[in-house]
Amino acid sequence: MRRLLFAAAILATLVVVPAASAWTWPADGPVLRPFSLSADPYAAGQHRGVDIGAPEGTRVRAPAAGMVSFVGSVPNGGRVVTIQTADGYAVTLLQLGSTAVLRGAPVEEGSVVGAVGPSADPVTLESHVHLGIRTADDPNGYVDPLGLLPPRAPASPPA
Repeated sequence: MRRLLFAAAILATLVVVPAASAWTWPADGPVLRPFSLSADPYAAGQHRGVDIGAPEGTRVRAPAAGMVSFVGSVPNGGRVVTIQTADGYAVTLLQLGSTAVLRGAPVEEGSVVGAVGPSADPVTLESHVHLGIRTADDPNGYVDPLGLLPPRAPASPPA
């Protein structure tokens, strides 16, 4: 029975959300650190989002339209903006140096919500924006953002 429960928990973390064509990358840089989540939401070493590299001051775009539900600061996260989407996601952008929206404001997909700040993350030292997405009704319902963002073209080989 325990093996069955463990297998079900592992399968639940492997669910891939289908790509949504309407979502936008918050910044244009490379993924510096990928999503990593185990069956135990409290296990060490997990990364509940992706870190997208960008120089400090780079404008950060809303990945999806919605209502701003949080603007503030968190330890090791810098300034933060969270957007509640109409389809039930909480989209959180961390490592911002400044914010350009207020709590309760509607935002359109692609609109500027802030700017990349210095990294306060002890693992990803380069400046970046952290994009975390979870189902809004589940505090542990994190999903891999790469499943909601459009694929990127491969980098061109050096000339």
